[in-house]
Amino acid sequence: MKKYVQMQISGLLAKLTAQVKHASENADEEAVHDLRVAIRRLSRGLRAFGQFFPGKSWKQIRVELSELMDKAAAVRDRDITVELLEKAGVTNRAQVITTLVTERSAAAKALREALHDWISRNAPRQWKGALEL
Repeated sequence: MKKYVQMQISGLLAKLTAQVKHASENADEEAVHDLRVAIRRLSRGLRAFGQFFPGKSWKQIRVELSELMDKAAAVRDRDITVELLEKAGVTNRAQVITTLVTERSAAAKALREALHDWISRNAPRQWKGALEL
């Protein structure tokens, strides 16, 4: 069972790494959505299979994933809000939408910075070591 868990978590980590790289280059709506899905899946996998990892290594990784998720959520929430307002007939020149677009831009910048940091410190390798993958 441990080998199976390691294989699954390794696959989820590889998927997250690919999504991080993609979103760090282009934080468009689809990239941010896919990043959130990858974070959520890895986080759930770590929680479900925590007993197969040394100590509490998986808990610290989940904390880091939560921080990335918060930054991605700040972007995605604005995407969804703008989309809903546009469907409700609010023009894209309305103050509320221009404010949301400005906020999204700042949130996307913060997300890209966090993702670049994650890449530059080689988090996937650190996490593999901590989880003994």
